[in-house]
Amino acid sequence: MVKDETKKENEPKKQENKKADAAKEVELSDEDRQLKEELEGLVLGLHSQSYNEAKNKAALHQIAALIKSATTSMTSVPKPLKFMIPHYKDMKEVYEKLENVELKKFCSDTLSVLSMTVSEERDCLKYRLMGDRGDVGAWGHEYVRHLSGEIAAEWEMLGEEDGAKKQELIDEAKKIVPYHMQHNAEAEACDLLMEMEQLDMLTSQDVDKDSYERVCLYLTSCVPYVAEPENSELLRTALALYRKFNQYPQAMRLALQLHDMALIMELFKECPDRLVSVPTDS
Repeated sequence: MVKDETKKENEPKKQENKKADAAKEVELSDEDRQLKEELEGLVLGLHSQSYNEAKNKAALHQIAALIKSATTSMTSVPKPLKFMIPHYKDMKEVYEKLENVELKKFCSDTLSVLSMTVSEERDCLKYRLMGDRGDVGAWGHEYVRHLSGEIAAEWEMLGEEDGAKKQELIDEAKKIVPYHMQHNAEAEACDLLMEMEQLDMLTSQDVDKDSYERVCLYLTSCVPYVAEPENSELLRTALALYRKFNQYPQAMRLALQLHDMALIMELFKECPDRLVSVPTDS
């Protein structure tokens, strides 16, 4: 009985402590409060006031600048995105009422970034495709990663009759893959292209002498976990990269794994270093 009474006495104290902790979380620094109020004022001006192209342009550019300043390196949800979450619906309504085509595209780019923290649909990709589709890396690595995931999910839903939509996604991948390569995220680039069955993109562009070894290592490490014929495609892509950068011993190792005698003989004939290759008539 004593224990039960003690528990009852402690319950109000626990609730008070929880409320105090919640109040601490809600409490903002002067800088954060100023940022929150600034963003709210900009959204309110866009959403509630009558249409004014010059004012709308200035407000949208200011919102985008505040978001970009915090998304270049993202370890948690940046403050501008956090403060914009309650205004996501308002921003969508702003997008619908905009009349200027270029301004509408600019707003769509901003909505694409906001969508990655709010929407459970593929709105990040949806608004990206309706926007300017400029430098994908301008919004930071986490945005590029999130967009890649939505592209892969969308690709899986498309059929053979969706050629135009597929081409749109391929065009986006052509912007994303170089970004990943430049930021030491070769594995993420490979994962996206594997999901889209576009590995040939690695051999035609994007992979340079500084990244091809990491790309090849990742592709070959995935081989045991991929079924035929995809595993052979991984090996052939890695082989093509080794061949492109004159790494014939590594290319030969993969040709032997493929049991491709014609390719083995090609590599022997093609290799310029006679200490590595053997005479073709032996």
